[in-house]
Amino acid sequence: MGRIERRLKEDRVWFLDPKEGFQKKELTIEVREDPLTGHHSRILPFRRRFPDASIPHDLIEASRKGCPFCPEQIETLTPRLVPEIAVEGRIRKGRAVLFPNSFPYAKHNWVVALTEDHFLQIDRFTPEILRDGFEAVSEGISRLEKICPEDQYASVNCNYLLQAGAGVLHPHLQVVVQEEPTVKHRAVLEGLKTYHREKGAFFWEDYLLEEKGAGERYIGKIGETHFCSSFSPLGILGEILVLFEGLENLSDLSAKNWSDFSEGLVRIFKYLIDTRTYSFNLSLFSGTWEGVRNWVYGRLCPRTTMPPWGTSDINYFEKLHGEVICVLSPETLAKEIQPYFE
Repeated sequence: MGRIERRLKEDRVWFLDPKEGFQKKELTIEVREDPLTGHHSRILPFRRRFPDASIPHDLIEASRKGCPFCPEQIETLTPRLVPEIAVEGRIRKGRAVLFPNSFPYAKHNWVVALTEDHFLQIDRFTPEILRDGFEAVSEGISRLEKICPEDQYASVNCNYLLQAGAGVLHPHLQVVVQEEPTVKHRAVLEGLKTYHREKGAFFWEDYLLEEKGAGERYIGKIGETHFCSSFSPLGILGEILVLFEGLENLSDLSAKNWSDFSEGLVRIFKYLIDTRTYSFNLSLFSGTWEGVRNWVYGRLCPRTTMPPWGTSDINYFEKLHGEVICVLSPETLAKEIQPYFE
């Protein structure tokens, strides 16, 4: 028995089912609590459905017109960084280009256009395309640290395609760097602090040891980058937790670390395309409080729409109650992805 307590409660539901002649039917709903943040997820016993959520060709072509991230317009339609960060105006790594967000959410909010291609289905991403984008982020953060050392909380984010909230189809990342952690990251730091105070140990080390030992939700590793299915997921199709073992800040990640992570993402994308899932949200988190140990960690949630009308996969339970409805158990998700890491 490990030190981490994973709480799960089963709620039984009864009703008279019209599909079965109004016979009494019993269902079991699992309510799970995240052992670090206290977040609740509800795992439902309903069959997962795979709608056709691909992007129509005419929509792709229409979005190409006037796209600011395409190579013929990126120089004239995207902002430039201030010279204190980049005298050249934009940071380039391979095919990736980093520049400020025209509609910023935070003190430092950048966009990274990953490739010249206006549209990529997720199975067309390569580790090299992703790695170049992440290395551009590292370069930008390293430069920023020299002039704004107080802004130590950084995240790398992606809304991929419309189901995930993307406003532009062109493949891109968004970077946020600021002086305070966001609400979700703050909850993680609070959990790390509490766990160390109560158990005298580092949560991520214990978590990784226990998940690898149990094997139910551990997906695999590439280098020192680990991929797990979260016990209490943040998305309707589950959540993949990424841990960068031993690395405390995004600027600590080497080219190999980024390559390993990018290879892992490509394997996950292959799984997603095989399950007719084309969209996802991704965030990497960096930064901690004084005296609180942390690793860089990430979360990836596949996104979809609900058949038959293309309804959003977020409803009142998540938006207003803060509890996520999930139709795929974390253990099933891990079992389905594990072969892609063999």
